[in-house]
Amino acid sequence: MRVFYDPECLRHNPQHEILSGRLVPYFESPSRLESIKNTLLGIGSFVFLPTEQEWPHGILSYIIAVHTEDYVDHLNTIYNDWVADGGDKSAVLPETFLHHRLRAPASSSNPNLLSPIARAGIYCFDLSCPITENTFHAAIAAAQVTLTAARALADDHTTPANRGTFALVRPPGHHAQDGLCGGYCFLNNAAIAAKYLLQHRGWGNVAILDIDYHHGNGTQQIFYEDPRVLYVSLHAADDYPYFTGSADERGAGPGFGFNHNFPLARKNTTDDAYCETLQQAAELIRQSGEIEYLIVSLGVDTYQEDPIGGFLLTQRCYPRIGRIIASLGKSTLFVMEGGYHLETLGDNVASVLLGFEQAVV
Repeated sequence: MRVFYDPECLRHNPQHEILSGRLVPYFESPSRLESIKNTLLGIGSFVFLPTEQEWPHGILSYIIAVHTEDYVDHLNTIYNDWVADGGDKSAVLPETFLHHRLRAPASSSNPNLLSPIARAGIYCFDLSCPITENTFHAAIAAAQVTLTAARALADDHTTPANRGTFALVRPPGHHAQDGLCGGYCFLNNAAIAAKYLLQHRGWGNVAILDIDYHHGNGTQQIFYEDPRVLYVSLHAADDYPYFTGSADERGAGPGFGFNHNFPLARKNTTDDAYCETLQQAAELIRQSGEIEYLIVSLGVDTYQEDPIGGFLLTQRCYPRIGRIIASLGKSTLFVMEGGYHLETLGDNVASVLLGFEQAVV
């Protein structure tokens, strides 16, 4: 399998986050990517390839096809503005969030009229997204790696041996909405790839299968009214991001019926229970028709020892997951999302990819 990677993704390196009211070391660290990379380099079937630097319309044009221009501009400029306004140099971290019950009826809706310290709370929904001096560079690199992997998949996806590519990226993306960061995510890599494939490289629709432990609220929000993208998510019920992910969330307008959530019980979801639900999700994709590409938001924070997960999956489950995904017979782009148990992270990711690769005929 072809793996696309850029060391620029390592430049985002906050020292701390606020988790359950505690100041803790940042779980979404550069060590995650290095662990996965080192594991894959030791397996002969993975080939690392460079990132495409030249894009016909400039890399930002593909990003603002998903994210609002003001949000992307915020990510690009807020660190310097924050420091100039007296904010701590370690990172931008909001002290107040814009809430719909907080705003006065006559208040301005123009974020540019606010101070940088106030503006930080408009474009973020939690305390896990500190923006450092290098965060925007890393997020752009992650989007560029993902687009490169999508382009490579589209170039020769009719050959079975080339039916899968892997974007080894961070920061992850599936919590990022069109104008909000959160959950370690700044740019929604999977959504950017989906829009690229739809607009530039395909005749059919795209399915996004999200197998991260946490619900991909961002991907859901971006495509909630879009019938060209089928979003299917397996995730923990009653866990982060808490306010999205219900089975009742089915899409809206022309997108109704194209959003499917499978919330699973924390502390009770075993290998068999997970794979049984994944088979149901796969059947939905199989029956959808005209799905040309499959994008997998690959999170392995479903592992039983993950520090911010809650399922009971063992390492034996991950090859099974890969085989179920391969059974769909779709050209598949894997995009790295979560997974924070460093001791097993590389092996679990490799197991999904090998399970997929060995099942493709």
